[in-house]
Amino acid sequence: MKLMRNRGFTLVELMVVISIIALLVGILLPAISRARDNAKIGQSKSNIRNVKTATNLYENDHKGMPWTGTPANLSAGPDGSWTGLPIATAINQWTSRYWSGNQGQAGDKITIIPGLQACGQDGGVHWFTFLADHIVPYCFGSGLTTSQRGFARTGTWRYPNTRQIAEYMQDKCYHKAFWAPKDRILQRALQQCWDDDGTMCSTAYILGADGTIDIPFLLQPSSYSFSPPNMVNPACYRLPTDNEDPTEAFTDPMAIPAGFRPATSAQSKYSSLKTFLMEMHWMQNLTTGECGPRWADSAFPYHASAGSNDDSTWDYSGCYPNYFNASWRSAPVACFVDGHVDLIKAEDAEKHDYVVADGNDSANGLAGYKGLWHRGVAGDAENGFFVECRTDWGNWSGHTHTAGGLTEGRDVIAEN
Repeated sequence: MKLMRNRGFTLVELMVVISIIALLVGILLPAISRARDNAKIGQSKSNIRNVKTATNLYENDHKGMPWTGTPANLSAGPDGSWTGLPIATAINQWTSRYWSGNQGQAGDKITIIPGLQACGQDGGVHWFTFLADHIVPYCFGSGLTTSQRGFARTGTWRYPNTRQIAEYMQDKCYHKAFWAPKDRILQRALQQCWDDDGTMCSTAYILGADGTIDIPFLLQPSSYSFSPPNMVNPACYRLPTDNEDPTEAFTDPMAIPAGFRPATSAQSKYSSLKTFLMEMHWMQNLTTGECGPRWADSAFPYHASAGSNDDSTWDYSGCYPNYFNASWRSAPVACFVDGHVDLIKAEDAEKHDYVVADGNDSANGLAGYKGLWHRGVAGDAENGFFVECRTDWGNWSGHTHTAGGLTEGRDVIAEN
């Protein structure tokens, strides 16, 4: 009788099996990675749709007027005498007239607090500031409406997570829906707030030799930003006429009586082509790492470039992310005025901008260029929104600088 011996794998057979497994892993891992990435994009789309719904509810409760943080009469005053004043002067006069410094009424003044407000309380008092950075939609690089801290391009447009909107988001300024899953730099800064289920989170801003100023809430903006041209009078970002230079078509909000009175969504001519909210940072197709390497090149160097360890700048431990227009590869999630959500490919949006400029016979040079985004914005002009810090030759400042504003503007054009 023959004895049967157990036969093991030969080395060749084992190598074949390992090779097959490695091949399958190589095939499956990219698919799994893409599926995970698509899931995060899907979550961001859900988040931005929820924030848009919250803003819609706010508008319904305020007769169709969107939230901007800015008193509608700030550029006029009670008798029109504030028009043409620097924004800081106008805010001081506004607070002298309308703010008592106490809760409730006090003589002929009432407590009206403009601008950004945190959801939680600090010592029993809601935290707020009367700096222009936290009251007006956008601080320009020059003109009447500028930052009192020298932080041009900041403003309430970065903060849909203010208390006024967060009241419709479970009353949490730190509701997780305000941040995109891929926005890891901001999420790391917010982890403590989320762990404590907090509505207010203290941060520190180092102001040179003046020491540390604790600023809760305001240095943790949402991943999603409003469109600044939607938040002021449409005349501010007016479309240039045929023989007009873009710099002549831009008007500082403080220069006209109704400069801070925005249009309503119902007045949008291209509601399906005009952005309302958009991811602020470059998250899709990111190729350079999450820290933006070019911030030191900015004309407004208050974001530290990666590894600078400069505590005097507006950053997160020496790291600040790239913005949505840092590359032609960027494809931010956007919610449009009509409520639909989609990705905007910066490459396509830049082409659309050129097509419009070419149709206006202005595509041969930057001077007088009349495309989809405004080349006349004070302090930014043809450089747009931090275009100097881009990582390639992409040149797009839609959303932040839409020519025509909410009523006449488009950030993309319809394709057949």
